[in-house]
Amino acid sequence: MDKIMKTAVRTLFYLMAVCLIVWAFLPEWRTAALGLLLGLAAGSMNAFLLRRRVEMVTLGAAGLGPARRTLGLGSRIATVLLVAMLAYRFPEKFSMPAALIGCMVMPFILLAAAYIHNKRQS
Repeated sequence: MDKIMKTAVRTLFYLMAVCLIVWAFLPEWRTAALGLLLGLAAGSMNAFLLRRRVEMVTLGAAGLGPARRTLGLGSRIATVLLVAMLAYRFPEKFSMPAALIGCMVMPFILLAAAYIHNKRQS
């Protein structure tokens, strides 16, 4: 899981760097680039929250950790709502569709990283 997460985070940083380059050199795409950047940051935070919750659930199932068995859906939804509120409040800075798309990119990056990692192992 650590190798998959490391690969996904590296890919996410490359995407964030592309967003910053687009923001710097293409003024007409600035709101879309910042919206995507905001969404990517929230998506990465959600991925780390989910990873921590899954580890807590597995430790709890093994009897080694706390008995909490929640996946923390509320905190991840709250993160996406915060992104939506920021994009709604500042439409001149952030594009709402780009921000929401950015929130949904990280699961696909994780899926691709897991697929590549499993192909390399077998």
